[in-house]
Amino acid sequence: MSNYTVYTPNPDGYTPSVGVFHLLEQIHDGANRGTGICALFALAEQIIGPNIPQDFINYAIGLQNNLFGGYPTTKDVAPSGLFAGIFALVTLVHLLIFIINFTKGHYFYLTLVFVFASLTRFVSFMLRLFWAQAIQKVKIGLTDEVLLVIPSIILVSFNLILAQRLFTWRHPVGGSRKLFWGCMFGLYALVIIIIAVTATASLVPYIAFLSTNSYLAWQRCVMASSVLVNIYTLTAIALIGLSFWLPTTKDENLYTYQPWWIESFSPFYFVEAGAAQRAEETFMKRNHNHRHAVRVIAATHHHYKMVKGLSNQRGDLSHNTSLLIISISTLLLFVSNFLRSVAVFQGRINYFRGPVANPIPMYMAWGVFEFFVHLLFIVGRVDLRFYRPDILPLVVRSIITAEQSVVVSDAEDNSEGEEFEGDDEFDSYSEEDMDEGSLKHSRNVPPIYSYPVDEPGRSTVKRDDESEFFF
Repeated sequence: MSNYTVYTPNPDGYTPSVGVFHLLEQIHDGANRGTGICALFALAEQIIGPNIPQDFINYAIGLQNNLFGGYPTTKDVAPSGLFAGIFALVTLVHLLIFIINFTKGHYFYLTLVFVFASLTRFVSFMLRLFWAQAIQKVKIGLTDEVLLVIPSIILVSFNLILAQRLFTWRHPVGGSRKLFWGCMFGLYALVIIIIAVTATASLVPYIAFLSTNSYLAWQRCVMASSVLVNIYTLTAIALIGLSFWLPTTKDENLYTYQPWWIESFSPFYFVEAGAAQRAEETFMKRNHNHRHAVRVIAATHHHYKMVKGLSNQRGDLSHNTSLLIISISTLLLFVSNFLRSVAVFQGRINYFRGPVANPIPMYMAWGVFEFFVHLLFIVGRVDLRFYRPDILPLVVRSIITAEQSVVVSDAEDNSEGEEFEGDDEFDSYSEEDMDEGSLKHSRNVPPIYSYPVDEPGRSTVKRDDESEFFF
């Protein structure tokens, strides 16, 4: 076990380690001493063997770039193991919720993303535990640094998806437009690019020997990506702010389809098995407006026309708590990413590291804060609050319901005339009885139907909320 200390006996003096770095600097055309540590340790093992002198390791680590949370020592073994165990438990809880929901036909696939995020956090802390015991194992460290950054960005991205569903519930017209969806997909694509850039810019200085100018260029790249991550984190808050705009008239006139079978957001509540599938079957008898309604999250408070279900025995399903879940989780994730940005913008070597390069801020941000975010998702039951009904099967969506007209066609007019001609009671009346005045006061004469002659079979245009079915 290696317990290194970031210590240089005389930074301005000359030691054997300094001499070796001078030699490597000349061999690699003046490469910056803080780059290429992966290749450096590999070369040292080839020359010296696996037992690299501790002073050489300490000097090399001291020249590396400043990291959020710093480089681990043996003191990091216990906290890393603790948080690894916590996130292993969180992963199992998320997985258990998904399995129970899946067996009941309630498909909320975002839960699998939360499983992946917590699992990645578990792996990152386990790698930090191993890296703390052998700091010269740089490849383990590089993998760990990438995995430490990724989960928070994943949670930010899917927090934005939750905010998007909340926005669509408040504004179904705007939330269902192709322009809005195009902007959202653009943001999701942007975060993938940010993750790729961040990982590449963070790893290259450790893998290859770089000149000082190249080294600074890669550092600026990491700085730019950290700023973009901070801005991206706040997009969920911005979308929530837009949700507070009052719904427009178009929103109020649009039909929405929400999961009416969800009766509670309680931590221990699960939907009835097969409820979603039975709801889909009812759309076989519904009209076109219902089958193509905008799918939104469940709520008992809404500002628009809703496709009513077979049963609506629900409690108060408001979304004030949902707003708090998104707001608090976004704020915690923003603080975590902001602290990392501070370490990145310091641009120091590890020997002159700042306060944010100490382990405690990192364990608070990526340990405590993220655990609290997952706890909000689990106890707040985001799988119920932000569940949007599955898209109806194509065979249901393609049904064309016949619209019944109140105007009688020519064929019906002729058949009714034939029926009157064969009526004996009708034929027994005299011509005098058949005038308009006597017919008006007769109780036995069949009623006179008045049909438009010039527009036979004219169809009527029905409003969106009219249907031959009443739901």
